[in-house]
Amino acid sequence: MEKEEMRNRFEQTLLNTQLEIQEHTFNYISQEIHDNIGQVLSLVRLNLNVLSEKSPEIHLNNTDELLGKVISDLRTLSHNLNSNRLQEIGIVEGLKSLLQQIDKTAKFSTEFKCQEVAALSFMNNDHSLILYRMVQEVLHNIIKHAMAANIIMEIKAKNAKSCLVSITDNGKGFDTTKLQDNKTGIGLQNIFARANLINATVKVNSIEGKGTSIIFEVTNQQNSK
Repeated sequence: MEKEEMRNRFEQTLLNTQLEIQEHTFNYISQEIHDNIGQVLSLVRLNLNVLSEKSPEIHLNNTDELLGKVISDLRTLSHNLNSNRLQEIGIVEGLKSLLQQIDKTAKFSTEFKCQEVAALSFMNNDHSLILYRMVQEVLHNIIKHAMAANIIMEIKAKNAKSCLVSITDNGKGFDTTKLQDNKTGIGLQNIFARANLINATVKVNSIEGKGTSIIFEVTNQQNSK
């Protein structure tokens, strides 16, 4: 039992270290995007506008629109990678913005449901960030693998001690027996590992051809004592 406990502590410490390194990397990339690439593209866009004024016969509207989209997308990516941004807007708004960004692609129809703005207010910054990355991973899996058209995210209190965060899609689904056989992909493995760090549970409901629903139950540790 002592060896098992030591092994669990080691694995948790290792995962914490990996997440910390990942966040430092994300924050560095975010800063680089904001300070360098974004500014250069803004200057290019400004120069194109000046060129257009001097030469009205040249139609640069499409180029200007594309540059505007690139700048906007880079700004969004920068915000997604920067954990400080999440602390500023809060976990609920952060999760909502993830869904809004997917909706802007016009490839998916999305819906965000949350009647209680303070539903996850008991989470500290570290736990909020881990939950945010977990939801990011789920959404990434949907975009990459699910072949879905609709995505619904819902945040609601289960009771006084816990809150549910569910992400549901109408994609192709998969055989959930693979979860029991430990044949999940790296994405789902990361989600389960991160859930353990914040004492959250993960429930996966899926039917082949009828979509998938992943539900996180996050517990208020203070109230549970």
